[in-house]
Amino acid sequence: MHNKFLDWIGCGTGVVLTAVQTNQIFQTISLILTCIATLMTIAYNIYRFYKKVTADKKITPEEIKEGIDLVNDSIDKIEALSNKDKGENK
Repeated sequence: MHNKFLDWIGCGTGVVLTAVQTNQIFQTISLILTCIATLMTIAYNIYRFYKKVTADKKITPEEIKEGIDLVNDSIDKIEALSNKDKGENK
């Protein structure tokens, strides 16, 4: 739970900083960096999950469900941040 909280803080800060940029060039650069950071966070979470699941050399249906939930949570986080960014740019 602690890592997910830090994920939200990091990605949310990036989105807010992108939204408050006044120069279009800086806003675009900040948005690209935020997207890269978000993708890295998702990749790291999937890597951690994979290492945990393959530690016993067997993948159970519960672990598969946990992996699907991890990916769905990441997608929801991206959608929430994207919607938040669109709302702040209005």
